Amino acid sequence: MVQMIAVRVTTTEKLMHEKPEGRSNRERGPHRSREQVRILKEVGTLKAALISVEKTGQTSAAAMQCLAEFGIYLDLQMTPQEAHHVTLCPQEKIVLNAMIESRWNELQSKAIKQDRWNSREADRQAGKAFLEEHKGPGKFSGK
Repeated sequence: MVQMIAVRVTTTEKLMHEKPEGRSNRERGPHRSREQVRILKEVGTLKAALISVEKTGQTSAAAMQCLAEFGIYLDLQMTPQEAHHVTLCPQEKIVLNAMIESRWNELQSKAIKQDRWNSREADRQAGKAFLEEHKGPGKFSGK
């Protein structure tokens, strides 16, 4: 039995990549600012909280994180049961949907600003390269 487990472990190690797939927490997608990554994480948490609201029992981790991030849980010194009742309210779903829409709009505006900045920078670089290429002899070059 022990030998069989050892064989499986060695074959698994051979098949595994040196670097696991996916990105680490520090890596960002191409052309994404830290602010955009933060907004995407917030949207993901809000969506997870919205999906998990329907479950019965105790409050989901995503819903608790939303309540804690917005200061509701700690400021009001809620018990877990009170937090669960808050997440079951129909107004909670309305608030979460509004916050998701707000974050998406913020993300879109940041993407538009970033695209504009990138195009202006590309235009500046192209203009600079054009002037450098078509520059005549200098005034004091002696030519």
